[in-house]
Amino acid sequence: KKWGRFGMKREKQMGEAPAVLWREEKKTLTLCGEPVLEETLAWPEFEGRGRAVRRMTGYYRRLVRSCRLRWERETYCLACLRLAACREESRVFRPWQAGLTGEVAMEGADLLSIRMELREVRGDGRPLLSCSGVTWDWKAGAPVPLGMLLPERSRRRQLLEGIRQAGEGELRSGSCLLDPDWKEMARRDFRASRFCLRPEGIELFYPQCSLAPAVEGVLSFRVPLAGAAWTAGEGTASET
Repeated sequence: KKWGRFGMKREKQMGEAPAVLWREEKKTLTLCGEPVLEETLAWPEFEGRGRAVRRMTGYYRRLVRSCRLRWERETYCLACLRLAACREESRVFRPWQAGLTGEVAMEGADLLSIRMELREVRGDGRPLLSCSGVTWDWKAGAPVPLGMLLPERSRRRQLLEGIRQAGEGELRSGSCLLDPDWKEMARRDFRASRFCLRPEGIELFYPQCSLAPAVEGVLSFRVPLAGAAWTAGEGTASET
């Protein structure tokens, strides 16, 4: 064993990043024959053998099991109660929806960054959204934190300035509506764990309702980072 370029112990492996295979599953849960909850799941698995592939595939399989368990217990029960209430009030019930989707945000010589999004639509029709990203050292099958990618001293200041510029650009173009104090809240709520890599830099996430009205969903800001190690290669991005 030896230390990899990101400071993690790994087995020596050669070759290209494992192919990402997207699995999909759809299911409709019913009550007395009436649709109550529609589930859609899409998650990545990785072609090949070895400990690293097993680790990465296992991570997303656990994520899927967690989503399915919550939806088929808590969310399903709440949807059934809503259906009963609609029947009592002679109102139309629309099936609730729950979904997990994702994309390969960046694939490079050593790194593989995957972005996942959760979406739930309940009785009021308003989507509840959340987003997460994991950047993998695919040879080790281990997540790479932001601190291993950017120097500690300049990281926070550089990224917050990039977020400010991106947010101001969105406001000028009229593509989104941000809260009046969004700059201060972006600084206070910044978390180095909420990111994924893009071929041109980094994408940073903020939870729904943290910087803008709920209708704007999960806010993401793409910060270009010229000269970063992963931007020098031929990165790719693809959606499911």
